[in-house]
Amino acid sequence: MNIKCSIYIVFLILLFSSLNNFAQDKLFFRDGKVIPCKIVAISENTISYKDTIANVPLIMVSKNQVLLTEYQSGTIYMFSRDSSSISSLPDMDETKEQRKERKMKEWKEQEALLSNNILGFYITQLFLGRLTVSYERLFANKSMGIKIPLSLTYDALGALAEYSANNSSSGTTTSSGNNPNNVQRNRGTGIITGIDVNYYYDLKPQLKYYFGPRVRYGTDMILGGIEGLTFQLQNGIFKSRGKHITNTLGFGVGFFKLSQKYVNYTGYNPKQVYPWASFTWRLGFRL
Repeated sequence: MNIKCSIYIVFLILLFSSLNNFAQDKLFFRDGKVIPCKIVAISENTISYKDTIANVPLIMVSKNQVLLTEYQSGTIYMFSRDSSSISSLPDMDETKEQRKERKMKEWKEQEALLSNNILGFYITQLFLGRLTVSYERLFANKSMGIKIPLSLTYDALGALAEYSANNSSSGTTTSSGNNPNNVQRNRGTGIITGIDVNYYYDLKPQLKYYFGPRVRYGTDMILGGIEGLTFQLQNGIFKSRGKHITNTLGFGVGFFKLSQKYVNYTGYNPKQVYPWASFTWRLGFRL
């Protein structure tokens, strides 16, 4: 009798496990079609899902085509013709906090499918004498990032001033043949690199706040070709736009220390620490 009971219990366990494995989400379309699937995300205007067949691509449909969705957990959402309107059954009404929580959950499911590699360009720095690109790798479910920047520096403002002065004088020279208004720029280029460690916190779907340390070392030609180390604590916002584009806006404060190579230079004190700040905008592309 005990053996029969044990066999019966094992059978029930296997049956329950089998049924649980076959449990699926469902999409109920307005034309009467029902699709068993895995619902990946519900955005403002679309629903993304995967078919039950293995190794199939993500499918995206308009909310206007769907009457309701049923998750395997039993949660049901009903949609009106207006894709911005959604009701949760059986409550039918969704509070502001529930809506906020649902949208954040949907975004995190979408975000998990996005690339963790970001190639960045700093367009505004071109006018300030820096050609900068960066590579950032995201970790820990995109809550942390390590970024490596590389800048080619040049005296952009000095070149403009020299060009303006030379053209405004329009050939006026001294008796020695030199232009009295001649402006000399810092010729040549320098290299600056470093590392950023960013910690990201979700504010709302597609928008994060970040903060962390930033270190740079190299030669800045627009500041006279001086070489030194900067350390800052920076913070800002990180915005995702679609699947591939990101925008980052940040502000940092810290200090700058001259290189020891200036120890014998007149007018420089390499042991002195100077206050330092930066404002950056990065246009990023997920790779």
